[in-house]
Amino acid sequence: MLIPSHTLFGVVALLAGAFVLLRRKGDRLHRLSGWVYAVAMLLLCVGSFWIQDSTPFYKGFGPFHVATIVSLVTLLVGLWAVRYSNGPAEAKAAGHVRSMAWSYVGLVMATGSHFIQPVGLGLRDGLGLTPSVALPLAVALCWGVPPLVAVLTLKRRGKALERRFAMISGGPPRRTEPVSRQAVGGDAAEGA
Repeated sequence: MLIPSHTLFGVVALLAGAFVLLRRKGDRLHRLSGWVYAVAMLLLCVGSFWIQDSTPFYKGFGPFHVATIVSLVTLLVGLWAVRYSNGPAEAKAAGHVRSMAWSYVGLVMATGSHFIQPVGLGLRDGLGLTPSVALPLAVALCWGVPPLVAVLTLKRRGKALERRFAMISGGPPRRTEPVSRQAVGGDAAEGA
């Protein structure tokens, strides 16, 4: 019963997380689907500690459990940032957006780990690659592409998402560009 429930929570988290990432931020539906994602991830991660002998490579506590701890930390930091942190709305938004995005990337990578063997076999059989080339390429596709996409997306759209989220959750963002002397009456005040 543990593996089917783990799979169910993973599918729910993948769908809810994608929904949250792809739609408008800050409204009631965002918060609801975000909580669905968070609860599914929490149940997925906690349940994974009881899955210990599912691979021939590791018995007991293994590297996937370490990844689960990292996933729990990013999830909890993202929730804490938006719910409990004291500070400007921009800082709360930055912590929330980045932590939740990396939480989802970890989920996609964990899902990808289930496809490394079939992708490797497909590359070997479909493209005629040797196993020594097909397996590293499968690992790169399943584990390398999600963080690469995240880095590029956060670099391109991260600040805009943070600003939009900050405006929704805590008022307008603070002015970050320098104020000119004329804007504060610099030249006129000096002549008086």
